[in-house]
Amino acid sequence: MQNQETIDGLIQCIDEAISKRDRDFANLDAAYKKDNGHIMSSEYPEYKRRKDRIIENFNVSVLDYERKLDSLCQRVRKKQPSLNSITEDAINATYRFPRRIALGKYRVQYENLDIYVPRMFKFPFEKPMYICEDDQVVLFHKVILRLVFALPKDRQQYYIFDPFGLGKSLWNFNSLFSNESLFPQKKVMTTSNELKDALKGVMDYMQSLYSGAFDLATDTANWDAYNRRMYSQHNYKKVLPYKVFVFTSVPEGMDAECFEMFRKLVMHSEECGFLVLFSFNELLLDAEDSRMKSTELELRRCIDGSVRLHRLMNSDPEVFDLKNLAITNMGEKFPNDESLNHLLLELDAAVSKSNNTMFSFEEMLDETRGANKNSEDGLAFPIGYTTSGSGEVMMEIDDRTPHYLIGGTTGSGKSNLLHNLIMSASWNYSPEELIIYLLDFKAGVEFSRYADPILPNAALVAVEADTEYGITVLDYLLEEQENRFNKFKLNKSKDIVAFRKSDPVEMMPRILVVIDEFQVLFAGATKDSAVEKMTMLAKQGRACGIHIVLSTQSLKNLDISSITPQFGGRIALKCSAEDSKNILGGITTNNEAASEIEIPFAIMNTAQGSVAGNIKFAVPEAKSDLIEKKIQDIQSKCSKDRINIRNKIFEGQRLPEISKADFEKIIMEESIVIGQYMNYEANLITLKFKPKAENNLLICGHDDAFKKHLIENIVISTLYSLNEYEIVYIGDNHTLVYDERVQQVSDLCEYTEKYKVIYKDKPRIILMDNCNPLKDIGFPPPQYGTVSEEGKAFKEYWDVANKHRNHFIVIYDSFNRLKNSGIPMQDFQYRIGFGLNGDEKNNLLSNTSYGSASMKSGRAFFADNLEIKGWFRPFRIG
Repeated sequence: MQNQETIDGLIQCIDEAISKRDRDFANLDAAYKKDNGHIMSSEYPEYKRRKDRIIENFNVSVLDYERKLDSLCQRVRKKQPSLNSITEDAINATYRFPRRIALGKYRVQYENLDIYVPRMFKFPFEKPMYICEDDQVVLFHKVILRLVFALPKDRQQYYIFDPFGLGKSLWNFNSLFSNESLFPQKKVMTTSNELKDALKGVMDYMQSLYSGAFDLATDTANWDAYNRRMYSQHNYKKVLPYKVFVFTSVPEGMDAECFEMFRKLVMHSEECGFLVLFSFNELLLDAEDSRMKSTELELRRCIDGSVRLHRLMNSDPEVFDLKNLAITNMGEKFPNDESLNHLLLELDAAVSKSNNTMFSFEEMLDETRGANKNSEDGLAFPIGYTTSGSGEVMMEIDDRTPHYLIGGTTGSGKSNLLHNLIMSASWNYSPEELIIYLLDFKAGVEFSRYADPILPNAALVAVEADTEYGITVLDYLLEEQENRFNKFKLNKSKDIVAFRKSDPVEMMPRILVVIDEFQVLFAGATKDSAVEKMTMLAKQGRACGIHIVLSTQSLKNLDISSITPQFGGRIALKCSAEDSKNILGGITTNNEAASEIEIPFAIMNTAQGSVAGNIKFAVPEAKSDLIEKKIQDIQSKCSKDRINIRNKIFEGQRLPEISKADFEKIIMEESIVIGQYMNYEANLITLKFKPKAENNLLICGHDDAFKKHLIENIVISTLYSLNEYEIVYIGDNHTLVYDERVQQVSDLCEYTEKYKVIYKDKPRIILMDNCNPLKDIGFPPPQYGTVSEEGKAFKEYWDVANKHRNHFIVIYDSFNRLKNSGIPMQDFQYRIGFGLNGDEKNNLLSNTSYGSASMKSGRAFFADNLEIKGWFRPFRIG
């Protein structure tokens, strides 16, 4: 019995039915007809009855076959209409590849039977195809037109190499060339270098199939088996594309390396889901040049292993062994230019609209993973996909590869890779197994998305960090490292693995430190300190479970030779050849692979830069809305599991925000809060005035908004912690917090007139905002000349004020204004400066030991006895 599920099988069934009918007729005649050919009259009725039954059975069976054949042809033509009847409805919007492809049609004839059926070929095609004459190139057009509509619209890719025709051989498809999903090169390749770059990517893809996708154990030994398995499991995003290659005049325009890769395509075409269409230079086959003999022999082998397309599509079929039916190949008409252009525009729009991708960020954060991994022996989480899209590429952080260095030029997708890394790690490991420190040294907002909503794994999110702040984070991590080593000693464990396996009561998570644009940390005056601390952390961090990921655009002119040997894991995105060598393992490796890739690809290497150790992978797009959703999912899980979360947010130059109620809670007794230190611990910076000389505060800075918040911190904390104190504000440029203990006067004249009788009757904080005592009251009094009564009285009060718990806080917008005010700077133990240039800063500190560089905006220094104790920012009290 022939296969009644295929057109060819049903044609065979009809032919065999005819043969059976003729055999039955012959057997019947042999039984009833005499030698003279006559039938006895007595036997004729039975003969006639049996003959009618044969005819009836024949008609029934043939009618059934014809009905099945017609139904099957209709189903085929619904999905694969004849080429000149294709419409946009024929676009394959599924992930399912056809089992057969229609190319041309047959005319089937026998007596009254005269039908047309599509000519079907098994798919994927078993062999490459070639043409011998240039005028046969239309056969390529027919194959490609059929495929672009019959195959899943976003699971097919085309590579065209036409060095002499410059694209003319496929000019009628040029409206699709700009669609990168269909034509990855976005053009016809015409040079050997263009072809070489494209084929190298295909070779990487082919290698990833054999090493990652194909697996005899799961019965996925080739492209077709793999795709059928993915489709049956509804894992549509991992369905592999079918790749079509068109080469004209092989091997013209190819160097030896390109021709060798061409041969590999031909050899592995069916297994890997490739179709190679090519024409060749027939003169080469008769070449007498001995240098070409090797190429000639290899080309002949390629031809012998391929099918001549002209014979396949235009000759009468040879696959049938028919005895009765006449089969004629009718070919197939190609649509006119206007119809074709319309069809291709519709296809282009459909493919462009599709959001499907082989590389899915969402699938990488699959619900089944959900923070269920144990970090005892290290970390392992996906950060991308193999170039075929069939498997995940894991980032493994353990004793062998404890730290990673990531590099890539602007626009290479480096930030996107970091988001994949951060979210994938957090999705696979709960905060009890992994905590993350995020430091971003660039003026951007990439890491800010982990601050709102807060990523539970993120112990620190630092945006727009500076070198001073970075140093404090390194100090904290070194302290944590030392604490862990002390615990190991008490537990008699050599490292975190042994500590965890000994099952102590305390859970010790691994720490992942991710620093973007880390080169900023190693610039300026703090470079030596930063290098020393980072080297110590990198060398000893492995044992105690502290792992570092450093990211930068380039390693040029960056002297960190003491650090880089500790970073055995390297990931490079698109960059220069020089940076590729440095990032992937050092200039001596000559590993330039990253200079040849484009978004969304990256190269991972954990083999000391050896080119053989390169793993090329694709990084999916980390979508902001999905990041936010997944962070919320992690928060919900932590809440459900009652996991205690502690997070710190550092937002560069932005003032820390706090409610008035929360601000009051942090105020300590008899302390004035002036802000928060810009260090990892974010300690409060407080001031305690004591009844001793020079216990006053001098403030100088250009930023009005910064000044406003600084004064609010001082006033509110004074009101809350110094119950006996009255606050007197002298000036007219600030609206103070309303309270009966806050008095305001416009200038020193009004102050001396109102308070000279009661200068020392109670403790006071006197805020002098841009006052000019020299001009207003003649303070300090001159040694010679006329002395004002107000100036003299104020001088007497000034000299003893501190002893009576009266303390001055004087504020000036510029150092020149301070210098011309007459204020005796030597009477101020405490000093604050913000927004000053280098000279102003040095003058405010009465020395030149801090350099001449201008101060960064959004922060202030606090000095005690002319020594800077730290940098801080006041709270923005809401």
